[in-house]
Amino acid sequence: MFGELIWESMEEKVGRAGRSTETVQNPISIVLVLFSAFFHALWNYYGKASRSPQLFFFWIGIFTVSVAVLCFALQLPIVPKPVWIYIIASGIIHFFYWLCLSRAYMSGEISYVYPIARSAPGFIPFFAFLFLDERLSAQGLVGIFLILFSIYLLQLRGGGLTFKDLLVYIKRPASVWAFSTLGTVIAYSLIDKAGMSEFYAHSTQRHAWQPVSYFLTESIIAMVLYGSYIMLWFPSREITDIGCQEWKKVLATGVLSMLSYTIILYVYMTESVSYVVALRQCSVIFAVLLGGYLLKESQTKLRFMAAVVMVIGLFLIATA
Repeated sequence: MFGELIWESMEEKVGRAGRSTETVQNPISIVLVLFSAFFHALWNYYGKASRSPQLFFFWIGIFTVSVAVLCFALQLPIVPKPVWIYIIASGIIHFFYWLCLSRAYMSGEISYVYPIARSAPGFIPFFAFLFLDERLSAQGLVGIFLILFSIYLLQLRGGGLTFKDLLVYIKRPASVWAFSTLGTVIAYSLIDKAGMSEFYAHSTQRHAWQPVSYFLTESIIAMVLYGSYIMLWFPSREITDIGCQEWKKVLATGVLSMLSYTIILYVYMTESVSYVVALRQCSVIFAVLLGGYLLKESQTKLRFMAAVVMVIGLFLIATA
């Protein structure tokens, strides 16, 4: 979910000279991006469908750290000193991301939690305007408004929604954890963007290896923290039981996550970053459909409408 943001940051710094189109015009690229979006929604679905999302993500952490160790065994990362503060900060924020996401899936439906958590690209330009001195266009403002409206739609339970009702829904555990997840995504996105800019400015490594080094290093920090939290608060037998019972889903989720990220990296080589990011937000629609029809969650039609509005808003922001 977060590796793409690191790569996008580097691509913005390097430029897009090697791309021949301003939109995703290659049908194969479109299909690949939609597969990536579906894979992302699917691994989140497996996390939500788990008997214990918190312990399920613990085993995903084991998978991620194993992959990181294997990659670093083949080539050690060379991280410039100025970048370490960003990596450590990102790792800590990612720990809270996994904590909030797992708690959100424990208390809420994926068709509600996932769209809110994935709406971060709609708010990042606003915070980048405040803290990173980036511009905010009129089209971007319209996109932000549509995303806010889609979040409003997600709170509806039939009929109208007064301000008092909205406050009641936002105070529910599912909402608290979903918006907390959104907050962590915004925070680590801003940190990662600044960190990758520093990485690019101070590193002599190949450009392709820089985001991989950054991503895997902060992942190790995040997952060590998350794993320590799980082992502190959960009995070892309960942790082992989830691993034994759901190991196939854990492996599938790990592979799907890696495939989703790898596909996006591949498409970035020939297509415009903005349009790829916008198209990939279709994962919100996929997650709503998976939750509605496989998990029999509530408000499927309304949440599908909200997801469509959100995707339009995200598209406007990404292409602004």
